[in-house]
Amino acid sequence: MKLQESSGVSFSLSFLLQVLGAIAVGVWGFSQLDARISELAQASLAHKESIERIENNVEKNQDAPIPSDHIQNTKIYFLEAEHAEVLKRIETIEARLYALRR
Repeated sequence: MKLQESSGVSFSLSFLLQVLGAIAVGVWGFSQLDARISELAQASLAHKESIERIENNVEKNQDAPIPSDHIQNTKIYFLEAEHAEVLKRIETIEARLYALRR
C-alpha cells in the first residue's frame, strides 16, 4: 500500500464526535483531578505549618512557670470558709430575731 496525493481517508462523523467528546471529558476530568490534588496540597501545607507552630509553642511553654493554681485554690478555700462562717452568723441572728419576736 502506497500513500499518494489522491489517497483519501474515510470515517464516520459520529465516530469523530465520540473521539472529540472522549478527549474533552478526559481533559475536564484531568483538570478536576489536578485541582483537587492542588487543593489538598495547599491544605496539607497549611496544616503542617499549624502543627509546627503548635509544637513550637509547646516546646516554648514547656519550661515556663505554671500559673499559680495553688494560690488560687487557697483563696477559694478561704472564701468558702468565710462564706460558711457568714452563713452561720446569719442563722444565729435569724434564730435570735425569731426568739425575740415570740
